[in-house]
Amino acid sequence: MIVRRKIFEKYKDYRFSIPYQSGDKVSVKVGQTIKKGDEILTKSGSHITHSFYLPEEIDVQIGKLKEHINCIDGELVEKGDVLVERVMSGGLSVKKVVSPVQGVVDLSRLKSGYLDILGEEEETVIKSSFEGVVEGIDPIDGINIISDSYALDLLSISDANNRTKKERRIVGEFSVIGNGIDLVLRADEESYRDKIVFTGKYLHPELLYDLFQKGALFVLTYSMDYIDFRKQGLPVGILGGFGEIYSSRDITKLISSMDGAFVVVDYDESQMFFVTDNKTYTTKEELFVKTAVGSTVISRALPNYGMLGKVVGVEEESSYINVEWEGGQRTIINIGSVEFVSI
Repeated sequence: MIVRRKIFEKYKDYRFSIPYQSGDKVSVKVGQTIKKGDEILTKSGSHITHSFYLPEEIDVQIGKLKEHINCIDGELVEKGDVLVERVMSGGLSVKKVVSPVQGVVDLSRLKSGYLDILGEEEETVIKSSFEGVVEGIDPIDGINIISDSYALDLLSISDANNRTKKERRIVGEFSVIGNGIDLVLRADEESYRDKIVFTGKYLHPELLYDLFQKGALFVLTYSMDYIDFRKQGLPVGILGGFGEIYSSRDITKLISSMDGAFVVVDYDESQMFFVTDNKTYTTKEELFVKTAVGSTVISRALPNYGMLGKVVGVEEESSYINVEWEGGQRTIINIGSVEFVSI
């Protein structure tokens, strides 16, 4: 019996939490039914005015950055102050990072390679994009909510081994770069603070560093160069595979349609949960494939890996099927080289 994998798997009564700090104002109560547009939380904090990705600035691995930091977390620095300094070649050469403005040093993202300069304090209101019920409010666990969600499987997450138990869930607003289909090298918005960003079919390191400099929490992409994925050390999720593989326009469009949704990245489950009750993503197809003809498949063969298609025929008394792919071409392929999916 062949099992059909759903691109989006629906979960009823999904439980998650929204963390908050001591200076934040919680706007909901235990037992309250949250509706779309309701205020959940008002967060207080200083915005990032400048951000530096230090491994590129001074050519040092993330694990050795602390040896070169000349400032402390929370320190008020002036324009021209030396923040980071690396002496090389016995003192003949020096690489420095100098503060371009007056501000407060924030080293909370140093383990990801970033040093931030904070400006004036501001308030950000978090509003609900979903419906749910508040089960509990706790300064340690956060605002605990139960709601419907759709889960998306992740092939791999880059920094999964570097996170504590408390850090193994990331929550934020889902944001799509461009149309989610075309290759993008630079992010078009000034800030992606507290956002989980989808870059579409391919992630270039230049775009990755740009997004994290602008405050992104997590970056999702369909594919990325494997060496870049392994060496960059930032929270990145891969959907399809590595290298310049084919990415289905239907799948990227489906994921891009989640733009603006509240999302939870779960490291332990290797899944991303979109908190929404949108019935657009509900399929009536059964879990087990009873008839191959008419079913949707995704290729796992090297020539067209990742391409979607429809089964249009079955070769009698053999393990081969006839598939019409997204581009309109038809091929005969071994049934073991495809995965049956539901979109």
